[in-house]
Amino acid sequence: MVLTAALHPLHQTLLDIGLCRPGSLEPYHPRVRDRDDVQVVRCRESGIIMLASLDHIEERYYDDKSHRELATLGDRRRVAMAHEEDTVRRGAQWEQAVTNRRWLDVGTGSGAILDRLGERAIVVAAVEPQGEFRQLLSERGYRVHRDIREVEPGSVDVVTLFHVFEHLTAPLEDLRVIRRVLAPGGRVVLEVPHARDFLLSFLHVESFRSFTLWSEHLLLHTRDSLRRFLEAAAFEAIAIRGFQRYPLANHLHWLAEGEPGGHQHWAMLRDLDLDAAYGCKLAALDATDTLIAEAVAS
Repeated sequence: MVLTAALHPLHQTLLDIGLCRPGSLEPYHPRVRDRDDVQVVRCRESGIIMLASLDHIEERYYDDKSHRELATLGDRRRVAMAHEEDTVRRGAQWEQAVTNRRWLDVGTGSGAILDRLGERAIVVAAVEPQGEFRQLLSERGYRVHRDIREVEPGSVDVVTLFHVFEHLTAPLEDLRVIRRVLAPGGRVVLEVPHARDFLLSFLHVESFRSFTLWSEHLLLHTRDSLRRFLEAAAFEAIAIRGFQRYPLANHLHWLAEGEPGGHQHWAMLRDLDLDAAYGCKLAALDATDTLIAEAVAS
């Protein structure tokens, strides 16, 4: 079965920037893990994976949403600690980039990265549409906006989006807004899930596919799709690289048990050198679970 009509505005954007052509989409999965009324499609030419419908993401979807982890753990700090490994890694990767810069983190969630790097920046602010986190961060003294459009043009040197870009219903429009809020020569950093994840593209682990496809991940990117979006938003000096967040133990656990959490359940298999070598091999195959893009505003 081939899908020929534009499914929704995000699909139309993909057509407009040449990532997809009419007739290049085909069914990929019958549902996402948290909804049985949302199907998933894949472009057989570009390799991007996206939801067939965005009707469930209404204008105030994130404002009104109750955050599951916050409800379970009951405390912003505990939510931040649950993602400490990513926060420590991002802190090491981007400390130099935000030091003595005016920094804006979009989709900051619990604000864990603000806690870690905020003192390095000369100005730190965030965008967070979820009302619960926005209130908690404001109470902590952070400047938090509901929408990127509230930020003054040219007032920021670095904008980071860590696993946020794939949630945006109008990513090209939002990238153009980000370029406007950046000062000339300012940098945007995007970290996103990769449509060519080894578990999807090579191992074809059905249990992983059923788990990782989610109603809030609207579009899974490839290197080319990230580049096309950044070029269409008039960014320059675009650099994209693969990065492996989850180690070999996680992949082995998916193959053996069909469940997530292998990096924790089988922590005895973790080794810094082994995990680094595995990540390098997946990067060489363009099959990492994550892509990181950097680009400069003209």
